[in-house]
Amino acid sequence: MKLLKFLLPALVALAPALALAGTLDKVQSSKTLTIAFDPSVPPWSYKDAGLNYAGYEWLVASKFAADNGLILKVVETNGANRIPLLMTGQVDVVWTAMSITDERKEVIDFSIPYAGTQTAVSGPPEVAIETPEDLTGKSIAVARGTIMDDQLTKVAPAGTNIVRFEDEATTLTSILSGQVPLVAQSTSLNYTIMKRDPSKVIEPKIILGTSLHGVGMRKGDEDLKALIDGWLLENMKSGELQRMFEEAHEMPMPEFVTEAVLGKTD
Repeated sequence: MKLLKFLLPALVALAPALALAGTLDKVQSSKTLTIAFDPSVPPWSYKDAGLNYAGYEWLVASKFAADNGLILKVVETNGANRIPLLMTGQVDVVWTAMSITDERKEVIDFSIPYAGTQTAVSGPPEVAIETPEDLTGKSIAVARGTIMDDQLTKVAPAGTNIVRFEDEATTLTSILSGQVPLVAQSTSLNYTIMKRDPSKVIEPKIILGTSLHGVGMRKGDEDLKALIDGWLLENMKSGELQRMFEEAHEMPMPEFVTEAVLGKTD
C-alpha cells in the first residue's frame, strides 16, 4: 500500500490517456484479454501440478473470456505491482483476488463484487491471542502490499514483528515450514495450509475484516466495466459463480458476497 500511495499522483495523471484509447475496442478487435494474475494465492489463483493456471480467479476469468469469444493472456503479478501494471497499460484488467478499498478506488475502478473473504491473524490453537495487544512481541507473516498488510499495520501495537514477504506463496511457505508462527491472511487460506500439511492446525485469532473482491479496471473504461458487470451479475444470479467458488475453495461462497450483489433473500 505504501508503493501505491507513492505512485498515486503519477498513476492518476496517466489513467485518462489510457482509457481514451478504448480498452474494450482493443480487446474485441484483438480477441485477447490481457489480465494481471497472481499465481501464488491458492485456492484463489495458482499453478497446478501440471503448471497450468488454476483456482477460482482462473475459473471465472476463463469463463468470461470463453463466453465473450476472447483469448486470455496472462501477465503474472503480485500484490505490490498489479495496479502499476494496469495503470501503465501492460494489462487490460486486474483479475486476481483484489479487495475493493476506498484508497484503491481513488486510482482505479472496480467491477461489481464476484468474491470476498474474511481476513484474520491466524495461528495454532495453543497460541493464546484474544486482542491486538496480545500481538506484542510476536512475529506475524503477511504478503506485502495486500489488504491484510494494511489491516495488520493499523492494529498491531508497538513491539509487533511484522514479517513481510513478497507474495502469498512465500508467506504460506513460511507458515508451513514453521519459520513464522502467525499469519495475517484470508481465512480461506488456513484450509490450504492444513490441506497441505494435515499435522498443522491453524485458526483465526483476531478478525481483521471482511472484504469484497472486484475486477480492477482503469477509470474511464466504462464500456468494459459495463460488459464485465453485466456478465458477473448474470452468473451470480444463475449460481455459476457460487458453483465455481465452491469447486475451488471446497466451501460455500460467503453470504455477504451474494448479498452485496443480489441483496438479502428470505
